[in-house]
Amino acid sequence: MNKWMTPAVEPAGNYIAVFRCCFESAAETLFFKYSADCRAQLYLDGKRISDGPERGAAEYWYYQQVSVDLALGKHVLTARVFCLEPDIKKRLCAYAQMSVRHGLFIEDDSGLLKKWQVQIEEGCIFSIPFPDWGTFPRVRVTESHNHTILQGEGGVWQDVAFFDDVRELHAPDLPLMRYDEIFPEQKTPELFYFKEYVCAWQEIRFSGQGRVEIRWAETPYHSPEVDPLSFKGDKRNRDGKFIVAEPDIFDVDGEYFWFDFWWHAGHYVEIKVSGDVRYDIRFFRTGYPYQEFSPRNLLEKMAFETLQNCSFETYMDCPYYEQIMYVGDSRLEALCTYLLTDDHRLPAKALKMLSLSQRPDGSLNAQYPSCSHQTIPSFMLIWLLMLSDYQHIHGDDELVRQLRPRAIKLLGYFEKELSNGLLDISGWNFIDWCSEWKSGVPSGSGPNSPMNFLYLMVLQYLDRMELLPGLKEKAAALGDKIKETFYDSKRQLYALDPDKKFFSEHSQALALLTLGDTSVIPGLRNQELTPCSIYFSYYYLEACSLFGLDDLFEKRLDKWRALSGEGLTTFPEEFSNPRSDCHAWSSHILRFFFGRKKS
Repeated sequence: MNKWMTPAVEPAGNYIAVFRCCFESAAETLFFKYSADCRAQLYLDGKRISDGPERGAAEYWYYQQVSVDLALGKHVLTARVFCLEPDIKKRLCAYAQMSVRHGLFIEDDSGLLKKWQVQIEEGCIFSIPFPDWGTFPRVRVTESHNHTILQGEGGVWQDVAFFDDVRELHAPDLPLMRYDEIFPEQKTPELFYFKEYVCAWQEIRFSGQGRVEIRWAETPYHSPEVDPLSFKGDKRNRDGKFIVAEPDIFDVDGEYFWFDFWWHAGHYVEIKVSGDVRYDIRFFRTGYPYQEFSPRNLLEKMAFETLQNCSFETYMDCPYYEQIMYVGDSRLEALCTYLLTDDHRLPAKALKMLSLSQRPDGSLNAQYPSCSHQTIPSFMLIWLLMLSDYQHIHGDDELVRQLRPRAIKLLGYFEKELSNGLLDISGWNFIDWCSEWKSGVPSGSGPNSPMNFLYLMVLQYLDRMELLPGLKEKAAALGDKIKETFYDSKRQLYALDPDKKFFSEHSQALALLTLGDTSVIPGLRNQELTPCSIYFSYYYLEACSLFGLDDLFEKRLDKWRALSGEGLTTFPEEFSNPRSDCHAWSSHILRFFFGRKKS
């Protein structure tokens, strides 16, 4: 149990609390551990020295360590703690940022950090973000803001209160994220442009009197209208004129320095000024510190840039809209990571974090860490494939041994969902974003073949890692049942549904990968099938690669080539009319480039 600090009177709703400790020392090194809920930025004498702790889950919270050299004399350490209610109904929280109880933890063996005080950072009004609905809320900084609060000055400082917190604090799993200064082009007096897609912190110095509004965007739209449900608009060749985003607003009356409490993502920054305001803005790129990578062509460059911008303290589906670690995206990101580097700390953490969402019945959340509770059965199966991928590389290391019982429990969940030998699970049976399907669910009624093929693949993978006895026999029985139920002998294709009314590429690709059934190849080449979107094209391309279908491989690769001519530097969520211009699962093309390089 640890002692945490909090304001004696905690405000309702979202707020920022700044804790300060004034101390004096001879020249030495200050070393301490800290944690915060939700998150903190630390400043020594007004200069940023740390941000954290590393993003974790309610069941697995991290601490961070700081070591900084001190000059002789007086110093002020401040910790700016962001206290957001994890209530997605209010839409004023970051969906991937969890909370147990707000506060600050400090462990200082030097004895320098003794007396702490706190002040609420007044003058910060939060509002709902749009269109990037899953990220941190927008902020309006009013004239009542204490502009010297991060230096530990101004306002009224109160003694802190303490509470006992039972959560165990864990050492960081990952290295520190990047914090590298970058410089955009200034296209107009109001518009900045980064040639590469970036995730970046802002530091801004204001002076004068008036108002500044700052908007970040992936691209300008050709119309100011963006669908409030799909978050899609008219992007065309990413050459529009309208920046569509709710702004951060700064009411300026004098001089002050502002540090963002969270980073932004995209290519464009629009800064509108009214009144007599001057500003100096600096940008610092963040993200997972991957080793240097030298792409051989434009598609490799775009794929790596996509992966890089979707890798932070967790994997993310997209850096602009949600920043949430979904299972389906994460497996593909992890497979790319294994090929790029021997640093596998991020895939290992992803497996662990996702497993922490396991419910008493054995099922997993579709994404985690998260303030929302979402079930996607196919993603649970993908987590089991992801575990097998990791075990194939690392063997039965400590993480695999830790996760084996959770995998067995999840497998038991699917065993209970079998009906007449097939999976037929209620809920959102998402497989892929296909225009012919409703909400990503295959057409037809009853059990669908892609879900059952994925389950078959899981049984085969888990048999190879010797998770349980009897999996080979269960896989063989399921394979027979799939063929009996879904195979159309006349068309030599697997249907999506037992009535054999609907057909797609997904079933044929999975039939090749699981059953090795080459009878589907002529139909895959010559018949009109619902095509895989960008996400499930990984499994399609894997089948093409393994079975030497070079013509189909190149034809699908042409879709990525077409994207490179649409004004993009990263790959989007879908081949056409995407919401996100940078989406994790589209980076999987890297895996096939690397495979070809080795052949």
